[in-house]
Amino acid sequence: MTQLIFDYSSLEGLVSVLSAKARVSIMRALRDGPKSSASLFEYLKREGYEDMEKSTFYYHLQKLRACGLIRESGNIAGAGKPEKVWSLAADSLVISLR
Repeated sequence: MTQLIFDYSSLEGLVSVLSAKARVSIMRALRDGPKSSASLFEYLKREGYEDMEKSTFYYHLQKLRACGLIRESGNIAGAGKPEKVWSLAADSLVISLR
């Protein structure tokens, strides 16, 4: 079991990243295992984000990655350039308040 540990000084950034419901939905989708960008985008559409632009979707992915919550776990071949596959960076989060 892998853990991501956030200390008190990074708590504000973590809360900011998780304040967007779409980002929490992305993480929920990744609980079942790695997913491609296209698969995640379609998942969000089914979850009520049908008006989300792809640029906004990629913005959410980058915010989650920058915070360390998700990671790029590979690529799959597509019609154009390879498509990224995403996974959770850890099984659990730990927040140290000291």
